[in-house]
Amino acid sequence: MRIWSRRMTAAMMTLLVAAASFAGCSRQTQESGLQLTRVETQAATRGTLQITGTYIGTVAPHNSVDVTPLVSGTVLKVNVQVGDKVKAGDVLCQFDDKAASLQLQSAQDAVNSAQAGKDAAEDQISAAKKQAEASVTSMEGQISILEAQKESSEEQLEQLQAGLSGLEEAMKAAAAASTAAKNVYDSANTLYIQYQAFLSANPDCATTAGLTAASMPIPATTVTPPTAADSAAAGSTAPAASAAPAEVATADQAAVEKQQTAALLLQQLSEIPLTVEYLTEAGLNTLKDKADEAAEASSAATSAYTTAAGSVSQLEGAIDQIQAQIDALEDNIDAAEDAADAAGGTGAYDAQIKAAQTGVESAQYQKDLYTVTAPIDGVIESVNVSENEISAQGYPAFTISDKEAMEVSFYVPEDVRDYLKPGDEIRVETPSGDVKGSVSLIGTAADPQKGLFKITAQITTVTDKSLLSNTSVSLSLVTNSVKDQILIPFDAVYYDDDQAYVFVAEKGEESDKAVRRDVIAGAYNNDMITILEGLSEGDQVITTWGAGLKDGASIEIIHPQTGTQPDTQTDAQ
Repeated sequence: MRIWSRRMTAAMMTLLVAAASFAGCSRQTQESGLQLTRVETQAATRGTLQITGTYIGTVAPHNSVDVTPLVSGTVLKVNVQVGDKVKAGDVLCQFDDKAASLQLQSAQDAVNSAQAGKDAAEDQISAAKKQAEASVTSMEGQISILEAQKESSEEQLEQLQAGLSGLEEAMKAAAAASTAAKNVYDSANTLYIQYQAFLSANPDCATTAGLTAASMPIPATTVTPPTAADSAAAGSTAPAASAAPAEVATADQAAVEKQQTAALLLQQLSEIPLTVEYLTEAGLNTLKDKADEAAEASSAATSAYTTAAGSVSQLEGAIDQIQAQIDALEDNIDAAEDAADAAGGTGAYDAQIKAAQTGVESAQYQKDLYTVTAPIDGVIESVNVSENEISAQGYPAFTISDKEAMEVSFYVPEDVRDYLKPGDEIRVETPSGDVKGSVSLIGTAADPQKGLFKITAQITTVTDKSLLSNTSVSLSLVTNSVKDQILIPFDAVYYDDDQAYVFVAEKGEESDKAVRRDVIAGAYNNDMITILEGLSEGDQVITTWGAGLKDGASIEIIHPQTGTQPDTQTDAQ
């Protein structure tokens, strides 16, 4: 039915320009008096038809990391800004670490004190016990601090998890709204081309009221068919009418076609649904603005959900790390108390020193958390902290992306998924031109929400600054091909109900003839169509249409073409 719809559109377009295009299509030969219809032909060829699909994908870095500090406090210095390139280990920002430095110094002092006690031997055991008790007290204080941090982190986690489901629903709703707005714009854009061609010949249909009036059924009129003598005088090859005159109902063909086209346009508008006033440049711009706004809202909702989900995961990891530190300190306290109870030799001091060194390592770890460094090489994509301002624990302070390797993901139906293979080329549209890429990963299970398969492609050219992270792009790739088939121009095929047919130029006694051939049509694109049965390679197919073109009509061939063409490809049908 899609071929039929496109064929009707092409036919109507041809009718609208028939007066101008085919005013000289017929001529009468001086010698024989034959009425010749001028036509163009093209030889049927054998070749390959490629079909290209266009999809919307999402661009993202192959490797992107949110850097979330595990401490809270005042940010003393921020060393980077958006767009800076960093190496793994580079310092991104520095928190106020005075308290952590004091804890580290205290732990180091405990080590020094324990070492001094060991050197003083047994007469220093009493002092060593006191030092052990001080160490225990210090570690208990650290545990209190860590437990408070853990409790605060758990409260933050609970709040994040409570809001995550709402963000997910908002993301789904925004995606659905974006798809709906784009579908309305795409449908209006397609219908705009048909309507403008119709409107150029029917300016009275510029409004909904005018188009509605034109769609009203036209009353039939009656005429008397021509007699056999009239037909002979006109040079007609059709059989003569019967001797008894009979009136037959007929209607003005141009008016009927106008009415049918107007009715079809109204039906298509109601399915979108839109009014004819939207089939203007201003109307299309309005619909496009709505589609763009919906797409931006969808992207923002997706980014918000992704950020929140990442924060939940990182905060859970931070809580686990804090608990591990608490467990380690509790073990150290037990060890220190056991060492104090067993005091009486250097072994107690050795245990104390070990416990104190663990305290140093723990304090050093805590102090290091106040210096935030880059975990990977890449480009700073976001900075969410400011100097001399307090930053809360558990929220991403920076986002770093390795933009040397970008990828785009999109979704396709099962038949396209089965056709694709790793390494297939894609082309991504950007404001500065197409960017090439290749398929790297083909999904093995359909997405439960979309019912489609996810495809991931690596983008081989990443110098284009318009390839921003988490943005939507249009991309195309070959989704199917038909090999070794008879190919003819798409517009050369006509339809009689469900029967496809073409006109072929054949030699006649006095002139070339147009002969109807019923065919079976196969795959097609915007320019060419495959013929499965009914034509042979080299057949001269008539590619133009005129009022006199019918089965058996005498024709004059102008501009014959050999039909030699390269392999053809177009958008998916």
